[in-house]
Amino acid sequence: MRNVQPNRRQNIRYKVTVTAELLLGNETLTAETRDISVGGISLMLDREIKEGDSVVVTLILTQDGIEDAREKPFQTKAVVIWSAPTDAGTWIAGLRFGTLGQAQTRQLERFLKAAQTAE
Repeated sequence: MRNVQPNRRQNIRYKVTVTAELLLGNETLTAETRDISVGGISLMLDREIKEGDSVVVTLILTQDGIEDAREKPFQTKAVVIWSAPTDAGTWIAGLRFGTLGQAQTRQLERFLKAAQTAE
């Protein structure tokens, strides 16, 4: 008999690929999103970031690959929950967002809704 783990996620994840910048201390890293929810994000990076690292995440919110001039980049603090190497020599990581304000939550929800309809 298989042991099936319940889905502990509180938020729906959307498969969305956009550029992300991570500020880790004084270093800025570039990453690409795999999926996003209002609670966190999964990213592909060229280098390792460690579990427990605190970062500032900036997402350039685009529609069909074009930056929306009316929408400022989404920015929030996040903590690295897990990080693992891939067979391709890159890294994948899961980050949990800090507490989002109402305006941040609305901005992210608008983007995710638009991204979902674009697919």
